[in-house]
Amino acid sequence: MKLYFNRPSPYARKVRVVVHEKQLGERIAWHEVDPWADPRELLAASPLGKVPALVADDGTLFTESLTIAEYLDSIGSGPSLLAGEAMKVRARAALAQGLIDASFGIVIERRRPGERQWDAWLDRLRRAVDRTLPKLDVADGRFDLGDISTACALAYLDFRLPEVKWREPHRRLSAWLDGVNRRPSMAATAA
Repeated sequence: MKLYFNRPSPYARKVRVVVHEKQLGERIAWHEVDPWADPRELLAASPLGKVPALVADDGTLFTESLTIAEYLDSIGSGPSLLAGEAMKVRARAALAQGLIDASFGIVIERRRPGERQWDAWLDRLRRAVDRTLPKLDVADGRFDLGDISTACALAYLDFRLPEVKWREPHRRLSAWLDGVNRRPSMAATAA
């Protein structure tokens, strides 16, 4: 399998954590790329030019981090990352994905020249971040696909949006993230 990724991408990190958790590292040909540069090898694999992108051994192209993660979960070793109530795990993963989307949107909008930034859009995305944080469901001793998505979303806030002071008002989330950041899969994939 070939995995196209970019180290700072929270979407790609989610997939990289799953690779570690499912013990698939030796089956992956890693291709670190800068998707913003439209690298030929990424575009040849995926017309979307986005990371992560996974090309399976049979040539099937998987895009979107949650789809890739579910595929890897189905072929990897160990307990399922969708164990228990799979729909609830997916719901938690989707909420965390939305947090990543809002955070990533802020980062990308801020890369535009100041006079071209859309302040109302930035405000809307920031409100989405603020409303989502108290809705995140974490539990000690559990590390499924919902938790992986949540951990990557929170770590991305720390990495790219440190001005979002989420840790103090959300101490339980903060302590949980500090704990899961010690997992080998999270430590190995830190930006």
